[in-house]
Formats: sequence, C-alpha cells, structure tokens
Amino acid sequence: MLNNLASSLINPFISFFTASYGITGVLLAIVSSANTTFPGVVQFILAKIFIRAKRIIEVGEFLTGLLWLLIGSLAVFNSIFVILYVVITVCFGVADFGWLLILDKVSETRRGRMLAYYSFYATVGGFIATLITGFIVRDNLYMMRYFFIISGLIYIINSFIISKSDVDAEYKGGKITLTRNSEIKKLFVITFIFTFIWSMAWPLFPLAQVYKFHMNELQIAIIELISGISTLSLQRVIGRLVDKSKRLVMFLGRLGLATFPLSYGLATSVYQIYLAYIISGFTNSASISYTAFLFDNSSYNEKRVNIALYNMITGISAFSGSIFSSFLLGVLLTKMNLIMAVNLMLISIGILRIISSLLYLKIKENIRR
Repeated sequence: MLNNLASSLINPFISFFTASYGITGVLLAIVSSANTTFPGVVQFILAKIFIRAKRIIEVGEFLTGLLWLLIGSLAVFNSIFVILYVVITVCFGVADFGWLLILDKVSETRRGRMLAYYSFYATVGGFIATLITGFIVRDNLYMMRYFFIISGLIYIINSFIISKSDVDAEYKGGKITLTRNSEIKKLFVITFIFTFIWSMAWPLFPLAQVYKFHMNELQIAIIELISGISTLSLQRVIGRLVDKSKRLVMFLGRLGLATFPLSYGLATSVYQIYLAYIISGFTNSASISYTAFLFDNSSYNEKRVNIALYNMITGISAFSGSIFSSFLLGVLLTKMNLIMAVNLMLISIGILRIISSLLYLKIKENIRR
C-alpha cells in the first residue's frame, strides 16, 4: 500500500530526528507519543458522526501529504516541526479510521488471518523504504527534507487513487455509550495501565540512540529492517494463533515488549540492540489480537464504538505516560547524568512491563454479553 510506503520513508526516524536536532523534554515526549495519541482521539470523535470510509481516507491522506511537503520544502526542523507533526498524526488518524471500517467489512470471518495478511503486505514495501532512507541519509540529517517531500507526494498520489476506487464502507455514527461487555471493559482498563507504562520508554529510546549509542539513520534503518524481516516471518503464524487464543497472544505480545527497554538500558553496543529486535516480529504481529478481540466480542452496533474507545484510551494513556516520563527524567537529571538516568528508567520500565502484562491473563474470550 502506498500510504505504508510513504510512512516507512520517514516515520521510523521521527523521534530520532527530533532528538538529534536538540528537541528534548516535553516536546520530545509529544513527538514520541503523537502517532498513538492523536489518531486515537480523532477516531473517537469520528465514531460519533456519519462518515464514508473512502472519503475520510482521501481527505486524511491528502492533508498528510500536503503537510509533509510543507515541512520538507521549508526545512522546518525546530519546535514548529512538533506542532505540524501533531496535525499530521491527526490527519493520519482520520485516514486510518477509514481503513479500519473497510477492513471490518472485508474480514468478517477468520479475522486473525485477514488482519495478518493486511499487515503482511503493508510491511513488505515498508521496511525496504526505511532501509533506503537510512542508507542515503546516515549522518546527514538535513537530507531528511527530501524524504519528507517524497513521502508527501506519495500520500497525495494515494489520495487520488483512493478517490477513484470503488471500495467503500459506511458508518452512521451515533451516541457514544459504554459497552455492557465486562471483558471489553476489563480490556480498556488493562490497556490504560499497560499503555501508560509502555509509553514511558518512548521519549527515552531516541535519547539513548543519540547520546548513549551515537547512532545514525542507517543504524535506525537496520533496526527497522531486522524488525521487518522478523515480522514478515511470523505474521501469518501469529494470525493463526490469534484465531485459536487471543488472550494468550495478547499476554505474550505485551510481555515481549519488555525486551526493548531492558536491552537499551543494559546493552553496551548497538549490536546487542540489533539482537533484541528479533523479537519485534512477534510483538508487532501480536498487535492484531487486540483488534480481533474487539471485533469478535462486540455486537454489530458496538464494533466501531469499541474500536474508537480503545484507540482513544490508548492515545490518552500513551500521551500521559510519555509526558510523565519526561518530567521524571527531568527530576533524575538533577541527581545524575543523562546516561545513568536513562538507563535506570529504561530498566525500571522493562520490569514494570513484565508485571503489567500479567493483567491480560485475566481476560476471558468470546463472551458477548
């Protein structure tokens, strides 16, 4: 898919790019959580109104492309970049909600496998584009402006292609009401807790990449390549496992996420980081289990509302955890140097991820009411 190709040219580098230009603290926390936070909030709003999937995909991707063209053309690499990136993630959230509506329409049976196939083909073009960007840019971050422009053009072209497509889905919206399904409510609470802890590491990763490991964009791309190959190898297997036991995959997927803060906190070279990212194939593929669980345990009228609520809860929690982490780091920096503070926080967050992942074992499957 063209939109995945466009995002893969730039998205894996955004937090690293921001930190490399000296943007830290709350602004870095906003950037690192924006792609989770703002799409979730805007999708909650969209769930309350009448929408046609194709139309919102078309508009969302066109505006996304226009903004990336603006950033690249004017070389906006200061704090204004953060504001524009937030708007881009809102536009992305609009388009992504449209894709979710279409995906729901075409995957009414065997959801795990269908969602895995969707992710599989999106990943194929994505990690190649990421590797190309990293290979060309390396230490010359100013070169990123050209990839912002290319990505913007691809989004605009994709918007035009979608406008000519005959694939569509319709959603009439309505009043947002909480589901009566106790297991979905439980998932919402657990998601908030885990995502808060999960997102605390996000502003710390680019700081570790820049100041501890002194990485360049090629090394970031290699991480994405390892992650992409691992994901391609496991997606279909995990898709079949999701159809058998969503709860198990949800738990193991979250448990595996402890690997990354622990590796960044304990590693002494970038090669150890490369090794840790082999497991990302499982954690990335496991993400389909949460959508599949919501689809399978919601009534027809609740599906889109539950997806919207799940995304909003995830977004708010991610934003809160990321901001809290930036303030906590500021406190620690009054007592120790940056590397020590980042290492301490990452190791602690890794342990907290392990503990909070156990909450997913409390969820029961396939109980509608």
